[in-house]
Amino acid sequence: MGAPSCGWVYCGSHNFSAAAWGRPISNPFRSRANGPEKGNSSLGLRLHICNYELGIIFIFPQTKGGSGKNCTNLDDVVLPFVVPAPKYGSRDRPATKQAMREALADLTEQEREKLVELVATEEMMEEIPDEEEEPIEATSYAAEEKEDEKAYVEQLWSQVDSSQSC
Repeated sequence: MGAPSCGWVYCGSHNFSAAAWGRPISNPFRSRANGPEKGNSSLGLRLHICNYELGIIFIFPQTKGGSGKNCTNLDDVVLPFVVPAPKYGSRDRPATKQAMREALADLTEQEREKLVELVATEEMMEEIPDEEEEPIEATSYAAEEKEDEKAYVEQLWSQVDSSQSC
């Protein structure tokens, strides 16, 4: 526990795929002084990497054990993830394209069921008339709105006319 330590920690997004780490590909036509020559030696191999990702390396210098100075131990470093990683449960599934489609379909179905339930509830509420409410004639409101609108328009035009006479 009190032993001196040093080391480094890499934090980044990475995986163990050929796209991330690269894969060797052969260069069928390598150049030589006397022209292109087909070859299969390791000199003709190149590394093909599809993904370049940024990571951060935290470097911790060696600590001096026993001195009165404030030393940082690697155990004091707080990592932005849980170590060891939590184990997958029996219901966990990889996030594949198919799994995402299925999850979206399930969510869409749940939303559709909620909408159907809401519409049914609204229809049921419309069928039950309130005894306290009296039927309202829509035509009287329409006539009043037209009169109010006409008065407002006349007021606007009078303002335009008065501003032009100045």
